[in-house]
Amino acid sequence: MKLMRTLTAALLGMTMLTGVTYAATPANTLVIADALDDIITLDPGEVGEVGGIMAAKQIYQTLIAPDVKDPTKIYGVLAESWTVSEDGKTFTFKMNPAAKFASGNPVTAHDAEFSLRRVVKMASRSAFLLTQLGLSAENVEERIKATDDATLVFEIGEPYAESFVLYALSSHSGGIVDSKLVMENEVDGDMGNAWLKQANSAGSGPYVLGTWTPKQSIMLNRNENFWQEAPAMERIFFQHVPESAAQRLLLEKGDIDIANKLGADDHASIAGNADVKTLDGSSGVIYYFGLNVRNEALSKPDFVKAMKYLVDYEGIEQTIGQGTIKTHQTFVPEGFLGAIDHNPYSLDIEKAKELIASSGVQTPVKLDAVVWNTPPYTDFAQAAQATMAQAGVELNLLVVDGQQWLERYRSADLDIWVGLWGPDYPDPHSNAKAFAVNSEDTPDGSSSLADRFGWDAGDISPRTMAALRENDNEKRRQMYEEIQLEHTDISPFLYMFQEVRRVAVRANVENLELGLTLSDDRYWKATKN
Repeated sequence: MKLMRTLTAALLGMTMLTGVTYAATPANTLVIADALDDIITLDPGEVGEVGGIMAAKQIYQTLIAPDVKDPTKIYGVLAESWTVSEDGKTFTFKMNPAAKFASGNPVTAHDAEFSLRRVVKMASRSAFLLTQLGLSAENVEERIKATDDATLVFEIGEPYAESFVLYALSSHSGGIVDSKLVMENEVDGDMGNAWLKQANSAGSGPYVLGTWTPKQSIMLNRNENFWQEAPAMERIFFQHVPESAAQRLLLEKGDIDIANKLGADDHASIAGNADVKTLDGSSGVIYYFGLNVRNEALSKPDFVKAMKYLVDYEGIEQTIGQGTIKTHQTFVPEGFLGAIDHNPYSLDIEKAKELIASSGVQTPVKLDAVVWNTPPYTDFAQAAQATMAQAGVELNLLVVDGQQWLERYRSADLDIWVGLWGPDYPDPHSNAKAFAVNSEDTPDGSSSLADRFGWDAGDISPRTMAALRENDNEKRRQMYEEIQLEHTDISPFLYMFQEVRRVAVRANVENLELGLTLSDDRYWKATKN
């Protein structure tokens, strides 16, 4: 505990602007710089922010998981095996008898039953990952059942593509908690939510929660009861450092081991430094502008289309991105089923002016754009602000911290949101549901980004749900391809780029496994020489 306090104090004291030099990171601790100011909870039943998922993934395990090297392959984690009924509605999982929690309690089907039911009953923003399968507070006890310690029966409302169901269960909402420990700490029927929210954990993963200081840091300690291969690092320390230049300076000094948020300029700056290196991985993250059609100007289809011609995609990719992004103007990311190479928009000021004139919107027009105060969002927003001004569209950039950025987005209290979407699992529906489905077409009535930005997707919405029910992969692929051609043309989503995952690390860091989806990096495999 003393060491932890000492490390925490030292790292919390880092003030990049002072130029103070600190010692190298402890050999037994992996120190990671990232933006953490968006986190509001670490309870796996409700976590949904980028930083929160990143930490929770190290603590909680799921029944199954996709193979990072080949996401078409799904392997068992807490489940040893599974079968699917002929009608595609019932999934039966056999639990791995070797699995146990950090408490020492065995991981049973009853824990899985409790955990998955808990997500649905808590009805948090992340519950849609399970309720989209036709689960509700009214039917969840009937549809998720442990028939004994080793067997979990999971029934969905109607047959969907089998891979989609398995991927959904591999998401962060599928994290299994120690039901005995959690219920020992229940208060007023909260199913342990207050206990798990900030100061405690109850998982079977390689790490347990040490401390979380909101907007500052998270310390994870090695799970000494971990039932699989023990992680080499005794601790993982996440430090809130949102600025790219500050992360680079800390990395070069040896004050951190991993810089997760370096901009392109800082990646270029460290290229000749033998003490650091870069790791490239795949990423499904898409950067986009969400245009709220409740705004009068943004309710005009021609004006929305004009906005899509007012971004210098190529220039941003070359001058700001420098290899960290690539232009991508559809909702399914490259590498996923149904992805297409379709980028119809480029900077064309005159074309945009013609569309604005035909829309009837009088210029200049002012629009508030909410931007997270961390790269690359600020860079993208400033670049778009400059080109849009040439057509009389004035962006008022509201640069805020991560929590405010999410609050404004969730309340739809904005004209434009400069943001990202990272798939929760490696299936096209993770993005398709968000961008192309309205709540009335979902089995759980959950809202989507389309609803949040006030857009009626028309027949695109039921067609997207039909693609979800298609088990023939080739037919399913064609359905998504056709939907995206239309969606990119008429939706109020101004897609810009897909992230090219690039992380900078100290040269002595080895075996770090970058994940496939949002915040899915697997730090427990990392070592330091």
